[in-house]
Amino acid sequence: MKKTILLLAMLLTISLSACSNQDLSPAPADEGTQPVATLEAGVWPANAYTQGLPVPPGTVAWATLDAEHGNCCVNLTGVGQSEYEEYIEVLQQEGFSAVEGVSEQIQGQEDVSIGTLYLKEDKWISISYMSDSFVIYISLEGQQ
Repeated sequence: MKKTILLLAMLLTISLSACSNQDLSPAPADEGTQPVATLEAGVWPANAYTQGLPVPPGTVAWATLDAEHGNCCVNLTGVGQSEYEEYIEVLQQEGFSAVEGVSEQIQGQEDVSIGTLYLKEDKWISISYMSDSFVIYISLEGQQ
């Protein structure tokens, strides 16, 4: 139950961050905390978190790896809604199942933010999509 609540909180956080019109660059780590590793932009990261995931469409705008908290986050741009929907179909064909989903209209805009939490074995994936970009947040069970 505790993991489910944590994962739902992560999904909500990612969904809300996708709704923001602010700069999408990851924030620098505060002094005294473990830094989050910034991965190479433009390249889909190959690591334990992304292993077994189909490579999504679009361009990697930024990616981070936080081994201390057990997650990897990738922001992709240049992704149309049909490409996003095709990627979701591929995930489902690969055995990922939707656990939770939310969507909301962005106030004052025509955009809708879509967020979904997927699970396959020990891999949790939270995907948030909003017009032309999406964020994939990957967490491995037991490393949360």
